[in-house]
Amino acid sequence: MASVAGILSALGAFGGAMASADTRVSFASGVDYSSGDYGQAIDTEVLSVPLAARVITDHWSFRASIPYLSIKGPADVADTTEGGGGGDGGGDPGGAGSLARTGTEVGFGDLTLQATRSFRRLGGEDSGVYFDVTGRVRLPTGDEDRGLGVGATDYTVLGEFGNSGETGGVYANAGWRFLGDRTGTEREDGAQAGVGAWLRVNEGARIGASASWREASSQGNDDPASASVFWSQRLSDNLRLSINAGAGLSEASADYTGGVRLTWRSDRF
Repeated sequence: MASVAGILSALGAFGGAMASADTRVSFASGVDYSSGDYGQAIDTEVLSVPLAARVITDHWSFRASIPYLSIKGPADVADTTEGGGGGDGGGDPGGAGSLARTGTEVGFGDLTLQATRSFRRLGGEDSGVYFDVTGRVRLPTGDEDRGLGVGATDYTVLGEFGNSGETGGVYANAGWRFLGDRTGTEREDGAQAGVGAWLRVNEGARIGASASWREASSQGNDDPASASVFWSQRLSDNLRLSINAGAGLSEASADYTGGVRLTWRSDRF
């Protein structure tokens, strides 16, 4: 855990150095639930409390997230449980086979650190066109033997192109995952992609939908794919409530998911 603390300390120092008049800090948490058979005879259920913190400056954002998990069922779903959202779509639970899980395992999952550089107004001063470049690292802080973590360090490089305006927006992203070695499993690097759109319903509410896909981390397994919808309501200038629901589009994804998220964001400083 010392190395994790060092990385978080460095991330905080770098974020502080990037601070400007437009800097904001946000914290998010909630409850996520998923259930699916993942091609097995018994369903696996995951209840997750994501914990996420983010620092946003003019052109950069830095994010750290970790989930507190309760997992019941035989499937290895550690690759689906990135904290605080911001994951890569469905997981690849078939990649490591079944676990000898006879009850419910509870504990913290893997820690995810992320940095994003945003290039805005690509079409001119009044344009909403943007391009984001994201680097992400997933650290094996969860207990692999209990199925709470992957047991390897994974890296992701992702690009997102979109258009965001006053009334709504659309986006598409694509990236590549570089997967670390995992005991007893041969993991393969692979591509991922996603699309989404959102619409402003009124001054404080938004609705949206998204779909994601990625290559399986083990040869011969189905590629994870999923689709979801969300509703988001601003409760105050600093507080926002979001509700989401989704469904898997392959055997490598949960049959259905749902969650609620509360996000607090500071004023600019």
